[in-house]
Amino acid sequence: MPIKRIFKSIIRQANTRRLQSMLRAHPKLLCCFVGLCLLSISLGVLWVRDQAERGLAQERARLSRQEFIPFEKTARSPLSRPEIKFLQNTENTRAIIRFQDSYFAATDGGLVQFAPEGNSLRHYTMLDGLSESDLTSLEVFNSKLFIGTQTQGLLSFDGERFESYRWLDREPQAITSLLADNGRLLIGTFNGGLIEFDGRRFTELKAGAEHARLRRVNCLSKYGSHLYVGTFDDGLWLLDAGRWLHFQAVDGLASNRVVGVVESGENVFVATDFGIASATSASLLSENMTQQRRFRSLATLPSLTSLINYDGLLLFSKDDGEILALDKEAAARTPALMRSLAWLKPGELSGSRLVIVDDKPWLLSNRGVWQTGVDGFSQTRASISLTPFGTVNENPTLASNIISALALDRDGKLWAGNFRRGIDVFTSEGKKITHLESESIREINFLLPETQASVLAATSQGIVRFDGLFRSTRMTKADGLPSNSVMNLALDESVNPSEMKPPHPNDFVLATNRGLSFGQSGKWRTLTTVQGLPSDQIYATLFFKRSLFVGTLGGLAQVESNRVVRVFKDSNSKLTHNWVTALCAAGERLFIGTYGGGVFELAASNDLYSFSEETGAAVVNPNAMWSDGEMLFVGTLDGAWVFDLHLQKWTQLKDELPSKTVLSITGDEKFVYFGTTNGIARLEKSYLTRI
Repeated sequence: MPIKRIFKSIIRQANTRRLQSMLRAHPKLLCCFVGLCLLSISLGVLWVRDQAERGLAQERARLSRQEFIPFEKTARSPLSRPEIKFLQNTENTRAIIRFQDSYFAATDGGLVQFAPEGNSLRHYTMLDGLSESDLTSLEVFNSKLFIGTQTQGLLSFDGERFESYRWLDREPQAITSLLADNGRLLIGTFNGGLIEFDGRRFTELKAGAEHARLRRVNCLSKYGSHLYVGTFDDGLWLLDAGRWLHFQAVDGLASNRVVGVVESGENVFVATDFGIASATSASLLSENMTQQRRFRSLATLPSLTSLINYDGLLLFSKDDGEILALDKEAAARTPALMRSLAWLKPGELSGSRLVIVDDKPWLLSNRGVWQTGVDGFSQTRASISLTPFGTVNENPTLASNIISALALDRDGKLWAGNFRRGIDVFTSEGKKITHLESESIREINFLLPETQASVLAATSQGIVRFDGLFRSTRMTKADGLPSNSVMNLALDESVNPSEMKPPHPNDFVLATNRGLSFGQSGKWRTLTTVQGLPSDQIYATLFFKRSLFVGTLGGLAQVESNRVVRVFKDSNSKLTHNWVTALCAAGERLFIGTYGGGVFELAASNDLYSFSEETGAAVVNPNAMWSDGEMLFVGTLDGAWVFDLHLQKWTQLKDELPSKTVLSITGDEKFVYFGTTNGIARLEKSYLTRI
């Protein structure tokens, strides 16, 4: 029996003969002794089990708070093809850092490597392995350079190869900030939360008892045990010893958009896009919740973009590059006395932000990078010495990477228009000839080669005509146009492009946001919904087989002799989406691009046929359809589609482009140019025929 074996074991293990004899002489005492031993064992077992269950519960709670994120890691193979060239602006800089004895700058045109002296060493693009060109942030972690992107998650770079990390449970994957901290990489995202990476796995950090996701993270700062998380519209979060604290405008912040945090001694300074506030660490960590306003206002300063701590001063930057200084010790005791620091600031700066690199202030902007010079601050601290860093300006390229319109003039020059910075003109070899920009030459919607010596530009400020010497004249509402906002232009088929004289207004039509305008008897006449157009919002026009086709927000119209003779809508045709954005003739065939319905073809029988089974219900962008008679090129929000008109086969392009969003397309007998939100790709037709 087991109980007998227990008795014998206890007796054998008794330490003295006296105890053994006593237990044999008093059986009841033996029973009590055994009972106590069994009770102790049972209690021990229960305690061990309780501790194990408690530990498991704590581990489950910890894991539930951490929420490991499934991800995929992919080695990025370069697409080194001499037939593909990118034309990108690399001045708009979002981050800069030192890595492997070089400086690396994250721009909206890729990753740029600089020597310590500032000369450009290499420009990394998607052809070299980047997952996209629009880069947002940089940090060195585990001997690698980690790169945040605008839509494609996280990248790592070891100096030779790129690897991408994509989270499988969240979209989109916009990264806003990176911070290396004690063996982990903190990743701030716009909508994916605050993420921690230990080199092997990703974990989401959530705030408070509700485990709230930290959205729209704007900046990250760490001081000792205090982690500060600034957001785009939800104020400031503070993590201390596992406890999350939340502060907003009601607590004294100037606004809920935090752009920088500095902790100095017992004081915390917080910059928002509307001003500066300060508080003591003790007041922020206090359990006394009756204290309504933890921060006190120091200054109201709209358009602030950053805050850094340097040489006893708090330095702030505005979006336009203005730099302000505040003595942090005095600011903690008295009302703030802000000083503007003079420096040789170029015009039209935007997106300016101060950062600390090599223990000194650097300024990032849309016009490149400035570093603190040898002089640093003046003795009176009324100015700061900033000198340009990098040599990208010596090789001028695009003024902006958002290419809304492309055209090749009769001499083979490439005209590239964008939404912000006017027009750049290049030779056929890619050398920049000139940049055209003024108050009226911006927001370029469309470019049309007019004659051998002129080009027309449709803008938000009317029509601009450029002659062979790039001199411009403008037509606006004062000249009879129904609206200054002109989206598109079309020349009549009868116009001879080889003529040197400009066409008469009767020869072309205008697409505006108030209808279709065409010249008649020296005046402009406008067709609207009153005359039968499906919508006054017009996006595309095309003369084709003695008819004028008009793409509008409400459908496709066919116009003859200045009258609407036919309308195609989802209610009377096979058109599935009424928003017609682009029109293109390919030989005897007419193709229609729509916003969300993909591409259609209008047959001679006036029936529409959809290609959505082949290409999906794509969003076709205005200006993003072009044909050379053998192939049709279509730009969408997800790359470009190429349709072989002979084989009736579609092929998609993505890796060959600097961005998946293709806004404009043009070409000639040798090249096809794709204008995207991150620059221009020039592809040789020989490459397209092979794929």
